[in-house]
Amino acid sequence: MSSYSSLYGCGGSEAAHVCHDCPDGFTREFARAQAGGFVKKSYYDTLKADPIDPAVWQAGIDADAIIILPETSGSYDPGEPKELKGFGTRRVTYGPRTMKLLINDPVYYDNYHFYNEIIDRTDLIPFFLTSSLLLLFDKAAAIKAKDPVADDLEEEVIWNVECEVISKNIPAKYPRATIESLFSCTNF
Repeated sequence: MSSYSSLYGCGGSEAAHVCHDCPDGFTREFARAQAGGFVKKSYYDTLKADPIDPAVWQAGIDADAIIILPETSGSYDPGEPKELKGFGTRRVTYGPRTMKLLINDPVYYDNYHFYNEIIDRTDLIPFFLTSSLLLLFDKAAAIKAKDPVADDLEEEVIWNVECEVISKNIPAKYPRATIESLFSCTNF
């Protein structure tokens, strides 16, 4: 494995790209925001220090510093970095991106007060789970909770929660295996 860090120039990193010659040599990640939630800004550094330790998660849950949404569906759009003015011979530079996480929660009636309250919050940093990963944002979200009702007798009414995060960094990724058991309704 060779590193290309010397080609990155200013602001480069020591992280090297990983390549697998065999298609079965890597783990495929499957989509859907299968579960999600929020961590309060005041607890973020504690969680970030060891994001796969179940004890850290449980302490945050017990202290009401982590909110778990155990069974969801949804999507994530990483957005595009904002194009900024370039200097010297560079035509442009890049700034933060606006990312959108959509979480669909099927527990409609019982979560009215919860979703009505979080839309004004400015201290909640979202996270979500895909097939094998925890994805943790690094900035608080602007949150919109909607409950559209379709003109369809067979359509469910569910919460559509939009989380908009503006950051230079895409969400950090961690294996979810050690914390998976916390994302269950039996823990509440």
